[in-house]
Order: sequence, then C-alpha cells, then structure tokens
Amino acid sequence: MRKGLFQYIGDSFKMLLENRTLLFAGLMEVLLTGGIVIMTFGGAMGGPRTGLFSVILLGLILGGVASFMLAGKIYMAKKVYDPDEEEPVEVADYFEGMRLFGLKIFGGSVFLIVCVLLVFTPLVYILARIGSFPLIIIALILLVVAIIFISLWDTILVVDDIDVASAYGDSISFIKANFWVVLGLNIFVNLVTTGDILNPSGIVGDGQEVGLASSAELSFLYQWIIDTFGAIGWVISALLLTLLSVIGTMVFVDLYMDRRNRYGSFS
Repeated sequence: MRKGLFQYIGDSFKMLLENRTLLFAGLMEVLLTGGIVIMTFGGAMGGPRTGLFSVILLGLILGGVASFMLAGKIYMAKKVYDPDEEEPVEVADYFEGMRLFGLKIFGGSVFLIVCVLLVFTPLVYILARIGSFPLIIIALILLVVAIIFISLWDTILVVDDIDVASAYGDSISFIKANFWVVLGLNIFVNLVTTGDILNPSGIVGDGQEVGLASSAELSFLYQWIIDTFGAIGWVISALLLTLLSVIGTMVFVDLYMDRRNRYGSFS
C-alpha cells in the first residue's frame, strides 16, 4: 500500500527515535543557524559597512559549509533507510557524506543560483519596467514551481550516488509522478524548520530550500516560541530545531527511497 504524506512524517519520527545518532546532524545545523543569527544581529547593531565583494565571499563560505553539512545529513538518513545496510548509523557517516558529496552539492547549488540570477532577475526587471504586475506574479509562480520540481536533486544525488546533471533530471521525473506529496512535504518542512538553512540553492526562492541570506529570519513557529517564552524560547527553539531539521531531511529520503524501491527508477 502506498504511504501518504502524514505517514512519511510519522514514520520519520519513529525512525529517528530508533536512530538518535541522527540528531548530531541537527545539532550541527543549530550551531550554524546560531552563528548566522549572531552575525546578522552584529551587523544590525552598528557593525561596519560590508562591501559587495565581502558579502559574496561570505555567502560562498557559508554556502560551502552548508553544502557539506547537508551532504552529511542526507547520507546519514540514507543509511538509516537502506534495507541492505547492516551497520547502524554513526557520527562518522556524517563526515563520510561530507567527503563524498559536499563538493557536488555546493557546485550544483551555485549553478542553480547563477542560472536564476541570469534568467529570472533580468526578466523580473523588464516586467517591472513595463509595469506588468500580473506577469511578475506569474513569473514568480513559475519560479516556485520550477524550484519544487528540482527540490529533491540533492537527496537523489546522495541516495543514488550520481552526478549533478542526472540528479536534476531524476528530480524532475520523480516529482512529476509524485507532485502533490512532494509539495505537501515542502510545505511541512518550511513550516517546522528555518526553511532548510542547509540548502544554499534556496537563495533563489524558498523551495525545499532557503537562502543563507534569509536564514536568519526565523520561521513563524520559532519566532512565536521566542516571542512567547522570551529568553527560554531560544533554548526551546534550539532543541526543537535539532529534532525537526533532521525530520525535514528524513521525510524526503524516505519518500524517494520508498517509491523508487516500489516502482523502480524515475530516470
């Protein structure tokens, strides 16, 4: 029987309880998030002006770190869901995933960002100049849809150990056959995490992915917790993010591996 949206979410919580080593990846993400928040607040409180080159360099550095961390997190989740895997997941698998796939994810993310900047930004500028607001809205919707269709490329790249170009194509093919459940999981992940800070390609528009520049803007859930509980809210948010950031990756790994194993390759 085909699993549905809520079953993937529920099963991921159960799997995490049985493989608590995965929380190491969530802890690393919380540390990265905290560092970015501190840097953002430092700049907002009267820090020196930062030039464009410095901003780009910082973005590349953070994007590189995020890419390697995402690779480690996906690799750990893959090992948990692999029926042929006999060894339990370990912290060492996190660093193994970094070594094997970090550079690929960083390169693929940079490529996506450059493509959007070269194609979408000029298009929106032209439409804004001619005052075509409805066409701008349509362009934004098309961009979001496009991002959704490639939102599993990093998951597929690690799970199937393939090249970046093939991962883009396989993501489109897979999501064409599973669009609604992927859309639902994307919404879930963006509601319960900071928007997947570890997906640098998300700088183009908040799919499974959210950019590092906007990652310091906490999602509604965490902002509500902090506003409600004050200083202790930061601790609650950190603990919750440690858990949910891992779940946010696990649901996509489970979805892809489950339906690929049931129905064969989507290439």
